[in-house]
Amino acid sequence: MLLAVSLLATSSCALNVRPAQPLARPARPLVQRTTDPAMVSTFAKIAAIPTLYGLMSVNEYATHRWYQHEEFNRDHGFQRLCQRIAFWVSRRPIFKEDGRRNLIKIFGGGHVEHHAETYDDMSLKKDPKWRRSPAAKSLDSDEFRGTAFTWHTTGLMTIQMLPTTLPVFLLLGFNLLQTMAVLLPGMLVHALVWNMLHPPMHGLPKVPTAIGAPSAWPFALDDQLRDSAYFKYIYENHQGHHVLGGQCNYNVCCPGFDHVMGTYVAPETWQKRMRAVPGPDATERWGVPVEPKGVPQAPIRGAGETTELDLTPTALLGKD
Repeated sequence: MLLAVSLLATSSCALNVRPAQPLARPARPLVQRTTDPAMVSTFAKIAAIPTLYGLMSVNEYATHRWYQHEEFNRDHGFQRLCQRIAFWVSRRPIFKEDGRRNLIKIFGGGHVEHHAETYDDMSLKKDPKWRRSPAAKSLDSDEFRGTAFTWHTTGLMTIQMLPTTLPVFLLLGFNLLQTMAVLLPGMLVHALVWNMLHPPMHGLPKVPTAIGAPSAWPFALDDQLRDSAYFKYIYENHQGHHVLGGQCNYNVCCPGFDHVMGTYVAPETWQKRMRAVPGPDATERWGVPVEPKGVPQAPIRGAGETTELDLTPTALLGKD
């Protein structure tokens, strides 16, 4: 009897026993996460625009002088360095068999040819003799005859800017996205100013959006800017570049680095060397240059006064 009662009590206790609960893990402290990007300092924000302008001035100068004018093709220190690198990389001979330097040559994209057909009043010659020349024919495939910044050209210049812009802006505290947010609008503004200035100043049509940054701006802002002090300065600066045969004033839209390199020539200096140009009755042109008020004017000679020398642009003097 006692055994039965004992077994019954034991069974009842077993039925009421709850399984052991697992030990609770200690609560982890909550870590607040943030998705906010790193902040750029006030100094960096203020310095961004003038820094980008300076880099654009350097890039514009280097591209115009050593690539477009093909000065890279001459025998100088940088050319010799590139020859040495080419020898190390691909065993390219530094000297030719006759002992002369084996210069590395690049093609300036038709810019030298553009100079060859530009008179000192910035109009472009179009006489039959010139049109038959290889230089003139090389420009015929381009409606703007090598003067416009196409979207392709703008893209190339943007890529050229990256090796200098990225590290400099990194030092200022900008990340890649923030740097591009400054660089890309800057390159667009450069192309807008270039196309507003360059093709019309040579008597060529305005650049449409389908080709590049448009020359015509909303609310006729381009016409309003044309008589500003800034536009008059860059127009005269580029005018002097042509008058002196492409040997000075290499900056176009971003003046500045010419002064660093000692290649800036003021209007009062180059104006004295402006050559007479044939009048409208003496030869055919591609168009009438669009210019601001008060820029230097070249002397004009009529049909009876024009000589063969007058029909020869400055860039072709002394050349075959």
